[in-house]
Amino acid sequence: MDYQMRQVLPSAYNIITSNRSIGYTMDSAIADIIDNSISAEATEIDIITPPNPNAITCYICDNGFGMDLLDLDNAMTFGGRDYIKNRKTTDLGRYGLGLKTASLSQCKRFSVVTKKKGEHLIGGCWDLDLVKDHNEWKYLVLSDAECLEIIKDTPLVNYDSGTVVLWEKFDRLEATSGDQKYREFTQLIANTQNHMELVFHRYLVGEKGIRKLAIRVNNRVLEPNDPFLGNTNPSVVEPIVIPIENDTVTVYPHKLVHPSRMDRTTLNRLEIKGTLLNTQGFYVYRNKRLLIWGTWFGLAHKTDKTKLCRIQIDIPNSLDHLWSLDIKKSNAIPPAFIKDRLRAIIMTVSDISVRTFRQRATPNKNKTPYWLRMISEEKFSKYQINIENPLIKAFQAELNEKQASLFLDVLQNIETFLPIAQINFDLQRDYSIENEIDSESKTLAELEVLFEKYLNLGLSAKSLLMIEPFCNNPEFVELKEKNR
Repeated sequence: MDYQMRQVLPSAYNIITSNRSIGYTMDSAIADIIDNSISAEATEIDIITPPNPNAITCYICDNGFGMDLLDLDNAMTFGGRDYIKNRKTTDLGRYGLGLKTASLSQCKRFSVVTKKKGEHLIGGCWDLDLVKDHNEWKYLVLSDAECLEIIKDTPLVNYDSGTVVLWEKFDRLEATSGDQKYREFTQLIANTQNHMELVFHRYLVGEKGIRKLAIRVNNRVLEPNDPFLGNTNPSVVEPIVIPIENDTVTVYPHKLVHPSRMDRTTLNRLEIKGTLLNTQGFYVYRNKRLLIWGTWFGLAHKTDKTKLCRIQIDIPNSLDHLWSLDIKKSNAIPPAFIKDRLRAIIMTVSDISVRTFRQRATPNKNKTPYWLRMISEEKFSKYQINIENPLIKAFQAELNEKQASLFLDVLQNIETFLPIAQINFDLQRDYSIENEIDSESKTLAELEVLFEKYLNLGLSAKSLLMIEPFCNNPEFVELKEKNR
């Protein structure tokens, strides 16, 4: 069949500027550049932001295998390569747009200076001001002197091969004055560090099958932030392998330890700028790079009882088309035919998480608590101090009638003004309640002091075994009794 075709070339300036607003943040933009460095087999990446409020710049330098002129042309071309046919299984790229769209989402000018081993420096630049003037799909070729000027303060001067990406003309910062813009920029870079410690945590560790990667931000070495606490609490069920087309997706269910068992630093990192409640869900990795986290993909609701559930999903880049991966590589949607498998996995891990909370709530039948939980016929709950607790009774017995009456008034006021709303808020925010931790972690010296003090009040060793903290340390009481 005969047909005619006419070529219609789009406006370079219009297309490029329209692609600046597809949703990149500073976090995701820098991560996209790092993806290219990893694909270039880099093991060292430096992000450098010189302290100059009058000329904000950002250098991203790696020691990868670099590029020759044909490679550079392809890298500077919007959608330049055939990303399906010519992509390695370890490639973190997607559409051949990352370098350009990520860079120009943050600034109006970016330059690339690169060299392969044994070859000389070459460089190119996209500058939106020049594109606006000429409106052509042509990038600016950098001279040898310009290339040397760009890399002079970067590690590339000492590498046999590698690449530097330089961002300039930051026009997307919200602040207006120079000093305010610089403060905003430095804060964005600081936030980016946390993002990269999470997104590339498996590379920073050097997990089996991938090169160990070192990332530095202004000489600060980034530390991996494993959302599953590494090997301290392994998967709760065996990994599930799901065959898809000619490849596989592997699912690793995890359950976090109870928040009261974590220190504040660990909990802060696990909360990922949120809470355990809103960061529960699937953690999807593509070639071991974290894409999306803290979502159940509409397959379940986020509840307080399931906030310890995190399910790791590993997908290869060969299945990108099934997971609706976007340009920014910050969103993915599972194909419909594996959602049922994922729903079943959610139910299994959720049951284990719920049991963790129930086990902690199971009362010790041999313990006389300090607090009693009362349930009325109207289904209202009330917390009362247990005046039958041996320690409270022993103390009350030492008081005269007036003091004993005042003591009961004090206990009643403590019950009445218990800050229930604030306690509930802290639990929802996953704050560790130090009172609970302290009750379970008394030192031997502290137990010695309390033991003698309570005996002097007239309490027996048997009654001490019924109250905290001694009911949590029965061996201590038995040993003391044996040695008396």
